[in-house]
Amino acid sequence: MEAAQAVNPERFGRYILLDRIGEGGMAEVYRAIMPGAEGFKRTFVIKKILAKLNQSPEFVEMFVREARIIALLNHPNIVQVYDFGSVDGQYFLAMEYLRGHDVLAIIRRLRDMKRSFPVAIATFIAHEVAGCLAYAHALAGPDGRALNIVHRDVSPSNIMCLREGGVKLLDFGIASAVSDVSADRTDQSAFKGKLRYMAPERLRNEAFDSRSDLYSLGVVLWEMLTCRRLFRGANDAETLKNIFGMTVPAPSAQRPEVPPGLDAIVSSMLERDPDKRYMSGRQLADELEEVLRDMKHKSRHLPRLLVDLFGSSSHSSQVGMACLTPELLAEMGDEYSEVELADPAVEAFPAKARSAWRSWRAWGVVVGAAAALAILWAFYGLPSGRDQPAAASPPIPATPAVPEEAVPSPEAPAIPAPVAQPAGLRAAAEADTGRTTPAKAKRRRRALMRRARVDEGAIAGGRSIDPFAEAAHRGKR
Repeated sequence: MEAAQAVNPERFGRYILLDRIGEGGMAEVYRAIMPGAEGFKRTFVIKKILAKLNQSPEFVEMFVREARIIALLNHPNIVQVYDFGSVDGQYFLAMEYLRGHDVLAIIRRLRDMKRSFPVAIATFIAHEVAGCLAYAHALAGPDGRALNIVHRDVSPSNIMCLREGGVKLLDFGIASAVSDVSADRTDQSAFKGKLRYMAPERLRNEAFDSRSDLYSLGVVLWEMLTCRRLFRGANDAETLKNIFGMTVPAPSAQRPEVPPGLDAIVSSMLERDPDKRYMSGRQLADELEEVLRDMKHKSRHLPRLLVDLFGSSSHSSQVGMACLTPELLAEMGDEYSEVELADPAVEAFPAKARSAWRSWRAWGVVVGAAAALAILWAFYGLPSGRDQPAAASPPIPATPAVPEEAVPSPEAPAIPAPVAQPAGLRAAAEADTGRTTPAKAKRRRRALMRRARVDEGAIAGGRSIDPFAEAAHRGKR
């Protein structure tokens, strides 16, 4: 689904069609997005009936049948359908958008590069398809009865290999179920599907069941292993002759590295008698799993092959909004914000958010540094309340007289004031009311402390300074 033809974006219901991916037998396929509020968007594949066939009851019935059957299927190897409806009388399906390449494109790319399909990867793809066929074949309805769903179009172009490593089976458009086949209808096959991959019983217009899908998968597996067409002739008549009578060579005849066990599996899948084939997709998947175990296959091998063949592509499958015009988005209705969706700058919102966060973080650092400087300035450069001039201090109430016997004797040592500061520092603080900058005040304070030989760490740590030691130091000078 990666190859697309650019078209002018156009509204289709609540979807916006962006690229035309391709056209099938009865439908055309587009890549589309569904926009929503607050920049929400989801990428889909829109499959809608061709305009020239939209009035055909047969094609409309087939398309509706596909939607009805896929609504019952929920399996990791089956493409998921999220929406079904009609816009201006045109039916459509909204399916998941897959990033990858189908088996047909892989085979062609390998042939162009003169390379072989890795045996283990081909076996893995067949194993995944067999598993989802087993699920579809055994699915029961609400009443508990088996629906007997038959895909009827298992072919290389309907098997998608994803870049993430998964495998998806596409296009249940011609699938049949018991409830869709009337009792008086004998033409079950109606030759719908690709001729080269049809089981012989279908071509003979006989009753068929799930084993015809396993036959078709056998043809796909043989072609993956050999990178050659199995039954294709110069025309349809020769192709039919090959399907009914050609001796099918073992894949190991073309690829000696194909193990004998895998040869036997392919031979059983291609039996013209349905009773000699595998009876269920689960039985086939179990045997393919044994072969994969012996080959020590790793899940990462498939995405590596796709990167090797088609190049690396790690971008998101979600598409941008810059290609959409404000007029087109305005048509989507009032439930969406035109400002948010119409502005191409919406796509740059995460980058802007990161830039704003960096700006706020930078401002936070500046503000924090300024606050720290203000605290240091207040702690070191501002005079304390005890050292303010007397005129600025509140009046001190008179102290009651102390009894004579409470006065200490001259012989008793004087008790130093615990928070007293050196006279030089106090005088400098009182005289420093006219300073202009914190840096100048800091330089003055450090000069005074050097002259007084005061430990700056003591002040920063809140430790008291011994006034007697300071007085003795001044006396020596």
